[in-house]
Amino acid sequence: MTRARTGLDWSSAAHWGGGRRLPCVHCGKGAFCRDDDGRPSHKTCAEVVMQRAQAHGASNAAETTTGVLDMGSDAA
Repeated sequence: MTRARTGLDWSSAAHWGGGRRLPCVHCGKGAFCRDDDGRPSHKTCAEVVMQRAQAHGASNAAETTTGVLDMGSDAA
């Protein structure tokens, strides 16, 4: 039996920010990774945003949750 993928696949080099840590668009803490649009983002933050958007039926996760992710001190 094959499980459905629940996380994002950021294994390509396009998601690496070149060693420069910039504020995550979701939580504001330093992130080395970049999302599909090239914005700094933690993979875990992006996954949480995606899951919340799916749960709320939002058609565009970036529009509904960018910059408002409250992950407290547990951010990646």
